[in-house]
Amino acid sequence: MLLSTLGAIGYQLNEHLLILSSISLQELLDAEAKYHKVLRTYWYENNFLTYKWWFLVVLSIAPAIIWWVRVDKTRLIENTAFGLFYGVTAIFLDSIGSNAMVWTYPVRLTPYLNPQLYPYDVGVVIIPFMFVYQAFSQSFKKFFIATGVLSLFLAFIAEPFMVYLDIYKEITWKHIYSFPIYWLIGIMCWVIIKKFKSYST
Repeated sequence: MLLSTLGAIGYQLNEHLLILSSISLQELLDAEAKYHKVLRTYWYENNFLTYKWWFLVVLSIAPAIIWWVRVDKTRLIENTAFGLFYGVTAIFLDSIGSNAMVWTYPVRLTPYLNPQLYPYDVGVVIIPFMFVYQAFSQSFKKFFIATGVLSLFLAFIAEPFMVYLDIYKEITWKHIYSFPIYWLIGIMCWVIIKKFKSYST
């Protein structure tokens, strides 16, 4: 029984490998072109100029303006570096999750942007973490607690709100998974920035 089961699995795996090896680059490009054509049509028909789309436009612009007004200009490079480290990591993970179809975005700012919910990543995640860094970075204990509170807010209030608006949809993901990831990225970025600063002293 075991041998026959293993044999069947091996046969199916071999079939999948044969299918994969038979796909040409042109076929892949044709499939991508068809996907992007369907995506553009969906976006024009379901997203563009809707109130949810305008919400994403505001989310893309307003937090950045608020940050520029409120940022400590004497620590501009340090705060920006923290935001860039956090942002690159968050956007990288968002790209993996959305491309792996762990979650998706029914409403997108543009069909040409990946990850699709870039406004959320910047306006709701990255910039608030930059404000937390600016306010609490001098004490690791305070920063640790503040980032934990912000991570709780993002995972259990901000994300569900985006789900409620039907801008973000979880497929296999759950909010609770996001909480430690938000927190861990913040701590990692704090450590990186402090290490970099130690080289200049």
